[in-house]
Amino acid sequence: MPTLSRSEIQNIEKYWIEYEQYKKKLKYREWELLHPHNEQGELVGGRSNTISDTTAKKAMVLANDAYYQNLKRIIKTVEDLYSELDEDMRTIVDMRYWDKDGCYEWEDISDKLYISRHKVLRKRNILIDKTAERIGWV
Repeated sequence: MPTLSRSEIQNIEKYWIEYEQYKKKLKYREWELLHPHNEQGELVGGRSNTISDTTAKKAMVLANDAYYQNLKRIIKTVEDLYSELDEDMRTIVDMRYWDKDGCYEWEDISDKLYISRHKVLRKRNILIDKTAERIGWV
């Protein structure tokens, strides 16, 4: 497996840290696509004389938007990986990326898990590699 650059690792960690924000961005993007407005803020569209399958239109609009699909892929990857993690890996994710009360350092996590800092970082690297692989970076 090719090694990831420092900035790529930081981007992948950002996906985990900002998971909740990505979910909000996805919902907003979906609303934005399904309720288009013009520059004056007026709703675009209206009634037409043709009968159409609105569900199919919505699906097509969402499927053709690259930004929406990218957000969806990131969220699905994080959710799927988290559900597959063992307890130690979940503790790492919870403490390092998802705990809003404090910023835990690697030493704090290693103390909680009763393993070395080096082993915690190895587990984190496995998580980063799996995330990159599922997103399609490697």
